[in-house]
Amino acid sequence: MNSTNRALNRALLAVVGLLALAVAASLAWLLVTPNGAELWRTWSRTAVAWTDDVFGRPLWSGTTVSLAAVVALAAAVVAVVLLLAFALRQGGGSTATVVRARGDDGGIEIDTAVPARLLVERLRGVPGVASVAVSAYRVRRQPALKVTVDCRRGASPRTVVDAIDDAVLRLGQALGTRPTVFAQLTGGFRARVRTPVRVDTGATAVHPIP
Repeated sequence: MNSTNRALNRALLAVVGLLALAVAASLAWLLVTPNGAELWRTWSRTAVAWTDDVFGRPLWSGTTVSLAAVVALAAAVVAVVLLLAFALRQGGGSTATVVRARGDDGGIEIDTAVPARLLVERLRGVPGVASVAVSAYRVRRQPALKVTVDCRRGASPRTVVDAIDDAVLRLGQALGTRPTVFAQLTGGFRARVRTPVRVDTGATAVHPIP
């Protein structure tokens, strides 16, 4: 639920995986090839000579700075900036505050621990529920709760979903507002399914995630 693009993450993982696979395959090929050591020395000398030639061409006479060095430095700076931006965005989706309200006498903030405690207390006694975990994230700049319910083998999904629906409605009454809640059911069900379920406090509180 953070702001990282899922397609970009998968593309990055695919590229890194393909590069690692190519390097591993090349090393394995060199090891099994009879003249692999000689090929490696030849390629190394060729690569070093090409690098010296490219980086040894100055931009203008009287300087030791080459165009290749400038391009490499610019690419490195861009890569560092992109990596820093990517790293700083990680985890930005989580939040410790679920509700913020401000009135004439001041403001109030409700910590994630409050609704988490209420939901856990309400759901852990439901038949078939093994454990409950609650966390909070910002989705489109709005706080939302994520409830992960681990169910025991043979649990009824309908019973658990109804219990989540009731717990969320009671939570909204206790908080005085209707927080958005995303619930995920995992574990062994009678139908042997893993059903991600989206729960909110609207009229149709529970329905599967498309």
